[in-house]
Amino acid sequence: MISLISSDWQIENIDTVLFDKDGTFIDLHYFWGKMSEMRVNTIIKKYGLDNSLFSDLCLKLGYNTLTGKMLADGITALYSRPIIIQIFAKDLKGYGLEISEKELESIFDSVNTEFYKEMVKYTKPIDSAINFIKELRKKNIKTGIVTSDSKESSVLTLKHFGWENLFDVVIGRESTKETKESGIPVKLALDTIKSNPLSTVMVGDAPMDYIAAKNAGVEKTILVATGQIDKKSLLETSNLVVDSLEEVKII
Repeated sequence: MISLISSDWQIENIDTVLFDKDGTFIDLHYFWGKMSEMRVNTIIKKYGLDNSLFSDLCLKLGYNTLTGKMLADGITALYSRPIIIQIFAKDLKGYGLEISEKELESIFDSVNTEFYKEMVKYTKPIDSAINFIKELRKKNIKTGIVTSDSKESSVLTLKHFGWENLFDVVIGRESTKETKESGIPVKLALDTIKSNPLSTVMVGDAPMDYIAAKNAGVEKTILVATGQIDKKSLLETSNLVVDSLEEVKII
């Protein structure tokens, strides 16, 4: 068992730490910005939309092409993939494009296939988080990934950086039909590595991670301001917030 300590709080008796991926230990702006651009470009070409809509449609997905940043209040930051597809399909109607959620999901899938071929080009680690995870492993703490991204993408990332030994379990969107917010993916991770939610901490960068953990019976969620949402806003969800995992001591 370990304790996790920041200047503002302390968590004791922990033997398992689960992590969100994008924004938590992977730079999501670079990764999801490129993904958003590819999705929009595919839709524009497939349905003959005007190229001038590119920036507007990227914004609908929560990516600001002018700043190169994902929006804190964008749908990619706030929701899991099925809900993103549902909302984006409705947004596209405002541009005169009638497209079913099933068809849009198929487009997302095809873009993912192309994106993952060169995914490593768009994947940048958050060094402070990786160092934190490595320290946990040195102390024999069980660790896992629970992400709304695909398990395939996550595993490819781990292999590329040589991080396979840093995690005991990887749960992605295809691991269960339930959304991340439901808590079921977190429960699946805990069941797989035989961990107790009461001795587990979730680490993420968005309220979605807090909700996912709470619905799985995990009472402690550390939110880190390395993603799309600043520390002040994250404090509205959890009192366990840091700017970087570099601020958290492991004892």
